[in-house]
Amino acid sequence: MPVGMNPSRRFRPAAMALVLAALVVQLANPATRRQQAASHFKTASQLYDDLAAVPTLELAKRQYELVISAFEAVHRVDPSSGYCSDALLRVADLYERMADRFEDDSYRLKAVESYRLVMTKYPQSRHLPTALAALARLGAGSTADQAPPESSPRPHAHDAIEKIVGTLMADDLYQPNQVVPAPGGQNGQAVAAISALRHHSYEDGTRIVLQMDRPVALKYDRLASPERLYFDLFSSRLSGDLSRGTTTRFDDRLISSARLGQNRRTKVRLVLDLKSPISFDAFWLADPTRLVVDVRLEGSARPKRTAIALGVGGSEPEKAAPTPPPRVAETTAAGKLSLTRVLGLKPSRIVIDAGHGGHDTGAVGPRGLQEKNVVLDIAKRLGALLEANLGAEVIQTRESDVFVELEERTRIANEGDADLMVSIHCNSAPQASVRGTETYYLSLTSDPWELSVAAHENAGSERSMHELQDILTEITLDDKTEESRDLATRVQSSLHQAASRHSSRIRDRGVRKAPFVVLVGVRIPAVLVEIGFLSNASDESLMQKDSFRESVAESLYEGISAYTESLATSRMRSAAPARALDRD
Repeated sequence: MPVGMNPSRRFRPAAMALVLAALVVQLANPATRRQQAASHFKTASQLYDDLAAVPTLELAKRQYELVISAFEAVHRVDPSSGYCSDALLRVADLYERMADRFEDDSYRLKAVESYRLVMTKYPQSRHLPTALAALARLGAGSTADQAPPESSPRPHAHDAIEKIVGTLMADDLYQPNQVVPAPGGQNGQAVAAISALRHHSYEDGTRIVLQMDRPVALKYDRLASPERLYFDLFSSRLSGDLSRGTTTRFDDRLISSARLGQNRRTKVRLVLDLKSPISFDAFWLADPTRLVVDVRLEGSARPKRTAIALGVGGSEPEKAAPTPPPRVAETTAAGKLSLTRVLGLKPSRIVIDAGHGGHDTGAVGPRGLQEKNVVLDIAKRLGALLEANLGAEVIQTRESDVFVELEERTRIANEGDADLMVSIHCNSAPQASVRGTETYYLSLTSDPWELSVAAHENAGSERSMHELQDILTEITLDDKTEESRDLATRVQSSLHQAASRHSSRIRDRGVRKAPFVVLVGVRIPAVLVEIGFLSNASDESLMQKDSFRESVAESLYEGISAYTESLATSRMRSAAPARALDRD
């Protein structure tokens, strides 16, 4: 609860004074502007939550203004902070509440102004669709005409005005491998079907169009020797005549061909083979949904376009924005800012630990499938994904069927100066009917099941009883624990989603904590993943399949990727050409 907040959750003048004084002290603090902005946002968010708990009729204007002032301080301290668009959205919401509470349209106008600031100051914000929808709701947006067909003649690209859905993606606005969410908050919905590929050549550029039934998240990168530009479309599949992929040859001065293929089970890759140095814009058109990629000669002018939210009114023409500032780290899933996040630390080296090995088979299934072989295969697949798509340096604790002591795995992580560690295992239970996925982080527990799993995985430990105190000290390191818990949360969510696509009976057994020896001495965020129960015949059958193992590896990659994205602008970039289409 913020300083001075009464337990009854009512605002009082003394509380307001204390909070404002705290804000003044924070402004004078020698900490960085980014840290100050984060601190202001946290304080303002606490006030916002407390305000919501007070009956509306008991609130006065001053109480709303206090919270608005707290959010506005975020922008004043650091206009480049990643919290600014979040703060502006809260300010607009509060002004809307004031307009309703006090029947004063001047507050509604202030809400409109705040929503417009989100669009003009932070065009890359994930809140752009929300702001646009709010403006339409408030009558501040005009109805946009339907965008002309992508095949319409256009004498010069810079004279064209197009209504686009969501945020313009371009190589001067987004970094390679930076994931751009789908517009309208549609991430995580059903897999999109891509049904057509078209292209049009103009005097000043080339347009490539993918027709599909819903927008998806995407990212781009470039490859050399020969020069290529490619786009990865997540949660998508080729359909109809495109289901086996396609290559289209161009009679064009910028592009020689476009190749479309199913790069992963639910990821499509579009590769453009280039003839000249180019710049590009990518954006969505609606009714029907189309991804449009406009390629132009490097250094030429960008066309004028108007951004609209999916199915809502229009906005002012979008202006070319400068390269976005470094993105501030998000809070963890528990809503905290750890020291790792405050300092802007990012991962670049990841340890993948395939459990067991050699004489230590691990769990064994009813038909003889051994845990050590399953997890080694998945570890190799995961390592390849991390290297190709995140540009991460991957360290495997074992790359063959050899036994590696638990303490040696810890040493590999520490001496390798790794930033993250993921240990992969298969579970086992006395009851053959038990199924599900679990992800553990290091912590103390009294839960019998968590302790039994830890005992099973710790069986090969060489540590002695006199080391107990040192072990307890290592387990209770707060920052590592907080980050490990956040990594576990993201990995578990992705893992269970993938597993449940293979069988709806696989339970989400959640994020758990236990004192695993392999994680004890590691000085970095680390998790232990139990991908399923080898003691269950159905799980064993799934683990035999390449498709399931690939799906598990992809889900672990996606969980790790989501975690690294939450830490701030990622240091990871593709250091070598990624594998296009058939992983070339």
